[in-house]
Amino acid sequence: MTRKNIFGVAAIALLMAGSAGVQSIRSEEGAAYVGKEKCAMCHSDIGASYEGTRHAKAIESLKKTSQEGVADCAKCHVTGYEKDGGFIDYELTPEMAGVQCEVCHGPGGKHVGDPMGGKMVREPGEELCRACHTKGQDPGFDYAEKIKSAHGE
Repeated sequence: MTRKNIFGVAAIALLMAGSAGVQSIRSEEGAAYVGKEKCAMCHSDIGASYEGTRHAKAIESLKKTSQEGVADCAKCHVTGYEKDGGFIDYELTPEMAGVQCEVCHGPGGKHVGDPMGGKMVREPGEELCRACHTKGQDPGFDYAEKIKSAHGE
């Protein structure tokens, strides 16, 4: 068994150990990554409009040039890259591909587990967006304009 296969089997076992479909792997904020499908269960209007955004299809731009495995590229095109419970690779965690809710709002496990009391980890801001939308990578990025359509509305 290869190292990647061993890691994948361990990751899958940990993912399956969660209750009610919420991953038991914790992020640095102490909440589990749950993925966009869990978010859309309650936020269906946002979930539906999000599917038409460039963030939803972010990994596709890397796949066109075979760069989905390049760490410096992938980290801005997936959810939870190099974080517990986040994107590992397209084979093991395809459900975490794309720039999903939790990239901006933080891991949603606490919120899914307690919707009325489990607040999201953070409110997004320009600094968070600028981690990927740098002046070098995206010189025309206008936060004030882009935030208006972040959910695809």
